[in-house]
Amino acid sequence: MKHERIAGFGVAMLGVMLMSLAIPGWAHHSTSMFEPNKTIAIEGTITEVAWGNPHSVFFMDAKPIGQADAPVKNWTVEAPNPRQMMSMGWQQDTVKAGDKVKVTGFQRRDGKAQMLFIELTDDKGHRFATKRGDYAGE
Repeated sequence: MKHERIAGFGVAMLGVMLMSLAIPGWAHHSTSMFEPNKTIAIEGTITEVAWGNPHSVFFMDAKPIGQADAPVKNWTVEAPNPRQMMSMGWQQDTVKAGDKVKVTGFQRRDGKAQMLFIELTDDKGHRFATKRGDYAGE
């Protein structure tokens, strides 16, 4: 009887440990802050590119395409991780600070100047795109 309680306690502790390891993995995959059925296209100038895990990030001074009177805002564009971006044809110098680009992505639900990357077109007409599923399984 005593051994069964000890074994049961060990199994419970193992379960707790495994769950605590899994939770951080789930946390960074949440895209619920973005509207999956609402895209926005912006154009402007890249101010910084941060390649990293779990996601790369572009910062840019931009405004929505077709809204000439809209103010320029500093946008944050969440992109796939470097491995995924390289598989899409990116190199670390594909875009850099000062480059003029157009970016399309899923807009943030609360209207903040942030989006989940779908596609980028540079000023030479080169297009780099992802599909929504590229954010899973990192």
